[in-house]
Amino acid sequence: MSVQHQTIHVFQVTENGTFVNVRKIGRFCYEDDELYLSSVKYIEHQNGPFRPYRETAINSLKHRILVFLYNRAVYYCRMKNSIRPLCEFYQNFDYFCKLKMWKMQLLDKYHLFIKYAAESVVTLSVSDPNAQPSFFVVYNMVSTEVLAVYENTSDKLLEIFENFCDNFRNAVLQAPTQLSCSPSNNTYARTLHHSFLETITNAKFGGETEAIKRLLAQLPISCQSYSVSPYLDLALFSYDDKWVSVMERPKACGDHAIRFFARDSGLLKFKIHVGIEHKSQLVNGRRLAAFIFHPRDPFVISVERTNSEYVVNFHIRHPIN
Repeated sequence: MSVQHQTIHVFQVTENGTFVNVRKIGRFCYEDDELYLSSVKYIEHQNGPFRPYRETAINSLKHRILVFLYNRAVYYCRMKNSIRPLCEFYQNFDYFCKLKMWKMQLLDKYHLFIKYAAESVVTLSVSDPNAQPSFFVVYNMVSTEVLAVYENTSDKLLEIFENFCDNFRNAVLQAPTQLSCSPSNNTYARTLHHSFLETITNAKFGGETEAIKRLLAQLPISCQSYSVSPYLDLALFSYDDKWVSVMERPKACGDHAIRFFARDSGLLKFKIHVGIEHKSQLVNGRRLAAFIFHPRDPFVISVERTNSEYVVNFHIRHPIN
C-alpha cells in the first residue's frame, strides 16, 4: 500500500516467482475506470501534465465509503424515527472526505481490511496516533462493495476480533493451522485478553472506550507478526507473557531464563536463556529481545538489543544425558 498515493497495489505471485499486477485500488476500483475517466477532458489540466493528487473529485474508493455511511445514516433515521443520524453525517462529511488510508491487510483472497485516519495521524504528526479517531473499512475487491465501516471505539468490532481472532492473524495457505493460540480458540489466552481489558478499564485515565481503542489499535495485523508454535500454546505450557508471547515484538529482557511449565502437571519443562548465560549484568541501557519460534520444531531465534547493539541467538533443544 502506498500512503503517499493512497493506492493499494494487489499482486499475484506466479509459479516461477514473478509478480503480476492484478489491480490498483484507490483512485479507481474497476480496471476500466481509468479508461472511462481519461475520455473526459478537464479544462484545468489542458495546459499541463495531469497530476492525480491534484484532482478535486472524490476517488472511487472514498466515494463508496461515503455512500455506505450515507445509506447507514438513512437506515438509522428510519429505525429511530429521527433525522439526527443524517444530520451527523452531513456535519462530519468534510472530515470523512479528508480521511487518509493508513494501514491495510488481506482478510482473504477477496476482502481487504483498511484503516483510515486523519492526515495528521497518518503522517505521525501527533504524539499518540493510536489514541486519535480512526475508522476500519471492510472492502470486497471483486464486487467493489464496502461491507462495513467501524470506528476505533466500536464494541461490535472488538467482539468480532475476539471471536474470530485467527481470521485476522494467520495467513492460510493450504490448510488452517492447528497450532495457533489466540483468544478465539484458547481459554487461557482469552483470560489474559480479558485481564488486559479490565486493567485498562480500571486504570486512572482509562475506561471502557479507552480499553477498546487500545485493543483495536493493533488492527490491521501483519500476518507475519505472530508466531505459530506448540511451545507457545497456552493450553500446553504456562509462561510469563511479560517476557515472551505469540506476537513477534521486542519485550523487556529479564536477568533470568524464561521458564515454561507444563499446563497439566505444573512441572518445569524447559527454559530459554536470552543472550549469554552468566554474563555480567552491569549493562547501561534497557535490554529488549524479540523471539521467532519455529512452527513445529524446538528451534527459536532471538534478537537481543542493548542500546544500538544487536545480538542474534539460536536456541536449540538441549538433550538430557
